[in-house]
Amino acid sequence: MPQETVSTKKARLAIARRIIKDTLEYEDFKVTKKIRFGPRYYVARGLRNKRQTIFKICLFSDSVDHLTNEKFSREIIFLDFVQNSKFNKVKKAAPHVYAWGIKPRAWYIREHIQGQLQNIKGGNVKFTKSFFNQKNQLWLIDLFTDLQSIKDSDLHNNFKKLLYPPDFTKNLWRFISPHWQRVENYMRWSGLARLIRKKFKFYAPIYNKAPRVLAHQEPYSCHLIKTKMNLRLIDWENIGWANPAHDPVVVWMRAHQKPAWQKQFYQRFRRQWPNYKKFNDLWTIEVLIQSVFNVISIHFYKNRNDIIGLVKFSDKKIREILTDNFKIYN
Repeated sequence: MPQETVSTKKARLAIARRIIKDTLEYEDFKVTKKIRFGPRYYVARGLRNKRQTIFKICLFSDSVDHLTNEKFSREIIFLDFVQNSKFNKVKKAAPHVYAWGIKPRAWYIREHIQGQLQNIKGGNVKFTKSFFNQKNQLWLIDLFTDLQSIKDSDLHNNFKKLLYPPDFTKNLWRFISPHWQRVENYMRWSGLARLIRKKFKFYAPIYNKAPRVLAHQEPYSCHLIKTKMNLRLIDWENIGWANPAHDPVVVWMRAHQKPAWQKQFYQRFRRQWPNYKKFNDLWTIEVLIQSVFNVISIHFYKNRNDIIGLVKFSDKKIREILTDNFKIYN
């Protein structure tokens, strides 16, 4: 995205405000609360056809910020697809979209889901104490299984072209490499980076050859809402290809204070892939990757109290995996 001057930013936002006004009038959307204006999106809550809804629009046109529009477009097209599909678990979990567009900038009007976020004090790591129960565990497994059952052939071409294949060497390695020193310093382990690289090299073929499935990518506490009926999952911007262990490991790691729940969650999800012989290896490398990212994140995440427990657990799992003593059951 090109660097903005004060004058170009002012002109861009003036155009965005005009488009917002025109779109809201055309869709007969009555704003009841402005939630956010910038830096990337305008978001408001309001009424449309007597329904409580959310309006969201990118403040940049696609020609100015293609990546932001592309990311939001993924969510929009997927939500539209799934609510008209046979994938009922995902359909019931995801927000319903009532109107949308992707050119010249992405926007939608979607269902406003009323309920209780499962995070603590605005964080995105810790879950509420009541979250890790049997009902929610089964709901998560059903959701991930249904999402992973969506095949490439089920998807529209305009959505598939927005997806990227998971590739360890081309994508993850590029993000992790600049932060080796931070990982070594935090864990106080000289030569740690070399050992992690060696382990990555060993597991990379398994990771790259793993089954390719759709994943939400961020089933975080701040994206899960408890309603009167069931759980709902919002913020699908990062929907994309991943391996089968990715989403489950995200939740499994955040349940580190509930080892019995962790164990049962792993065992139940493992049964969804009975014929995949490399599942335990895939789970191991996914835990290692996410653990490294978590340790890196402590240097950037402002809410230390929210993330410190996860980082300590990640430190423990990195040490276990590097010493060939990894305990899936904690």
